[in-house]
Amino acid sequence: MDLRGHIVTLWVAVALFVAYLLLPHAGPVRGFQVLTGQSGEVEISIVEYVFAVLMTLGVGVLTTLTLITRRAAFGLAGWMMATVAFAVSLFMFWVRGSQSYGVGIGAVCGVVACGLTFIAYCLVALRRSPEQQEAQERARAAAGTMDEVGQVQNRIRATVDPDSNPLLVDDRRQQAAARYRRTHGETNGTGQPRN
Repeated sequence: MDLRGHIVTLWVAVALFVAYLLLPHAGPVRGFQVLTGQSGEVEISIVEYVFAVLMTLGVGVLTTLTLITRRAAFGLAGWMMATVAFAVSLFMFWVRGSQSYGVGIGAVCGVVACGLTFIAYCLVALRRSPEQQEAQERARAAAGTMDEVGQVQNRIRATVDPDSNPLLVDDRRQQAAARYRRTHGETNGTGQPRN
């Protein structure tokens, strides 16, 4: 997988994931405790657990493997996991806001890690490779050459003036006015003759 200028961004995301594991997620509970289920007295919701698992798979495991091996399969799977984790983080903030312990700095680091991973993978996966750009140029060149029928149609279209062609003249308003005059006579709309 050609990561080009996004290698640093992905390494920063991995570093933020490590910070998530070590910093408080909510209250005294750290990120690794959310993953292992050792939250103690702090209630961790299923949404937070899903976020932690998806982020661990997407950023911690698959992005690290992508950076080491440059394999597209790892990158695409990591992109999917990080994207879903990023979306789930909205619900995580919502749920955490209704509990006694608020969102910790570790959870914020995790969300930023997912966001950076999502953006970097989008920029990598959705850009055109040089091979795709060459194929696009070949397709444009092939589309520019017309067959004999298309050339004849273009010549006819160039020589015919659209204003002189009775099929292309839009005279519907004049026809409607004439039809109105025939059926209603020359009146001013009140039944009285026009002055």
